[in-house]
Amino acid sequence: MRATALILCGGRATRMGGVDKPLQPFLGRPLVAHVIERLAPQTGGRVLISANRHLSDYRRLGFPVLPDALPGFPGPLAGILAGLSALADESGGHDADDAWLLAASGDSPWLPIDLLERLAAGLAPGQTAAMALGREGPGEPLRSQPLASLIHVSHREALAAALQSGERRVEGWLRTLPLARVSFDRPEDDRAFANINDRSELERLERLR
Repeated sequence: MRATALILCGGRATRMGGVDKPLQPFLGRPLVAHVIERLAPQTGGRVLISANRHLSDYRRLGFPVLPDALPGFPGPLAGILAGLSALADESGGHDADDAWLLAASGDSPWLPIDLLERLAAGLAPGQTAAMALGREGPGEPLRSQPLASLIHVSHREALAAALQSGERRVEGWLRTLPLARVSFDRPEDDRAFANINDRSELERLERLR
């Protein structure tokens, strides 16, 4: 399987006062740097960044930066569409059988270092997408993690049509696909999908280091 990581950094972060969350410092580095560190080895260094603000800051991280093609911050689905379109362009406009997108949030600094391997292993024959079920903190229940998903490039046109019809929910769209739901329930996964929604959560996660 040839997968490319797409790190989603394109939101407005209204609950953090509009700051660019993935660029906020966490344990001495931007949050997004922690995400890159975990994902890049899984995809052989193939990384794309979805961003709509502070593009020069993201480009300094050394990977291609993809702004949304749709106006008005339509949400992470638009970022996923940009990633799938980049993969299709790379393969000459053809939906290559081995082209997959590993989508992840830019504010989740403790993603599993084997996220791709386990999502791929969870695919049954005929399934062309996988979504993680994981915890956002110790003792919390498993929850759907649509921003930790593996998606085949062949779904690019279906996603474009869904966005055009007004779909904005990542999980809502994923559920229309031949989807595997993969549980991340090992002891080391107890905070794997923790993410930052406000400054208090940022401080809390730093205490969990």
